[in-house]
Amino acid sequence: MTSSGSPQSVQMEARRLQFDRYVLDLDRGCLVLDGSEIVLRPKTFAVLQHLVQNSSRLVSKEELFAAVWPNLIVTDDALVQSIGDLRRALGDHGPRLIRTVPRRGYRLECDVTSAAPGAQGPADTPPAAASVEAPAHVPSGLAHGEAAAPPSRRLRVAVVVSTAMAFLIAATMLWLHVAMGWKLPFLAGQAGQPAATKPATAEKAAIAILPFLNQSNNPEQDYFADGLTQDIINALGRFGELTVLSWNAVAPYKGKAPSPGQIAQRLSVQYQVEGSVLRSSDRVRVIVQLVNANGRVLWSSRYDEALADLFTLQGKITAEIVGALAIRVSMSEQQRVSAKPAETLESYDYVLRARPALQRPTRANNAEARALLRRAVQIDPASAAAYSALAETYYIAASMGWAESPREFLGRAEEMANKALSLEPSQTRAHVTLGRIHLFHDRYDQAIAELDRAIQDNPNDGYAVAGRGNVLMWLGRTDAAIEALERAQRIDPKLNAIDRFALSLAYYLNRRYSLAVEQAELNLRENSGANFSRIVLAASYAQLDRANDATLVADTIRRLDPAFDPNSFGIKFVRPTDLQHLRDGLRKAGLMTETGVPPAGS
Repeated sequence: MTSSGSPQSVQMEARRLQFDRYVLDLDRGCLVLDGSEIVLRPKTFAVLQHLVQNSSRLVSKEELFAAVWPNLIVTDDALVQSIGDLRRALGDHGPRLIRTVPRRGYRLECDVTSAAPGAQGPADTPPAAASVEAPAHVPSGLAHGEAAAPPSRRLRVAVVVSTAMAFLIAATMLWLHVAMGWKLPFLAGQAGQPAATKPATAEKAAIAILPFLNQSNNPEQDYFADGLTQDIINALGRFGELTVLSWNAVAPYKGKAPSPGQIAQRLSVQYQVEGSVLRSSDRVRVIVQLVNANGRVLWSSRYDEALADLFTLQGKITAEIVGALAIRVSMSEQQRVSAKPAETLESYDYVLRARPALQRPTRANNAEARALLRRAVQIDPASAAAYSALAETYYIAASMGWAESPREFLGRAEEMANKALSLEPSQTRAHVTLGRIHLFHDRYDQAIAELDRAIQDNPNDGYAVAGRGNVLMWLGRTDAAIEALERAQRIDPKLNAIDRFALSLAYYLNRRYSLAVEQAELNLRENSGANFSRIVLAASYAQLDRANDATLVADTIRRLDPAFDPNSFGIKFVRPTDLQHLRDGLRKAGLMTETGVPPAGS
């Protein structure tokens, strides 16, 4: 493991550890290459430290969880993201230095030695950010009947839950009919063109808007507090200088109380917004505060406004948070955030009541949401938000197979989304819905145009960013696709089934088979019915010369889907070389013969 001294002595005594061309400086909390510091997130640094201190040894996932996330229940997402961050930070050396042992863990494949003081390290560079242990932070309360200040935020005891997961799993039924040639009783697709990439978010300040507390005595008012939180997330997401985590990322903290330091570590954010809301018959009282990872209050305010002025209040809260963060704000961003929606408060209330169904759809609640949104449109025919959400209900129904005529429902979704945009051109989710519909039909140029517009309006809409990554992946622009999908995963740590499948397949196309395995396995753990990920998994195993694992997965595919046709899987690829690469993996996995037909007896 080391060239001098025992592994244990290096681990216990050295504070500067050299591996390959890199130096890990534990005292200063930084990674150095040729005198330049490589910035790592705190948890990513901790993962690297544990791997370096245990080099050439298989380190199990359980061991890493215990070392890096002690006393916290976390999903594999957090570890997979940190490993991915490390490999990107190590550049071309990443896949060689950090090896994945499928279903078991990771191994650092190089010797580690004790580095001389000052070796390869910049003398005047300040230490990189390390894990922050924040003091307890408990804002004071108010008298009975007022909105209480939020308590110290939310001990993380639950895994991140993707509130839109059921909808997006179901979308595979619709989309993969054309994407992968799976047989469904409806719809087919066309062709398209590529477009430009988007910048990464590494240098942006990251912020989490935690679920506002409902201070009323009526739990049925939770939808109002959640809706206010979501609208502030969406409003802040429009500022390009910020990385704003999605509602999916923060929803598990609802009703929980970890410290700001714990949240900063779990979500890798520098700032957090806490709030509470009390709604009465004609007034709304809100308390909001902005804190840093140490729990220091950077800004706070309380509001007591007429309910009729709710939209003005949302804009005021957003503007004051942005002011406290002192970020650069463009004129167009100011105009977007200051623009007030045209809908009436009564119509808006119906939109808020429908949102939970859009986030966790079932056949029944999707139909109920559509009825609520139709009522919203009846009350206010100029409500762009209602039309946009109505479009989503039709798209969900078609995707889930709940529509008697899926083609008709997709047409209605497109009609409603276009109506929303005619009323409010910056209605982000309407652009996303149109983009996803165009993607299904292989209208790539139109899909990119809609998704680009959505991202222009809200750079932090993870669903839009991931949709763009999907399009780029099928077009053969693999590096740009991976960049987009990884950015989407940063915004929304728990990617939906389609988008995680796309990330896995993009890694495969990029010959990063170990990463393809990680994403495919993670998708299957979260969605056991995601058989399309098993196909990528089998091909990736085969390319890694893990013949036994590939055979086991291939047998499972044939058992679960006896009608699987390897010739139809992947026909959405625009580049013939991508399809050939995929089929090479299928042949090695025993899912396809050299003549292109399934093996005999399969």
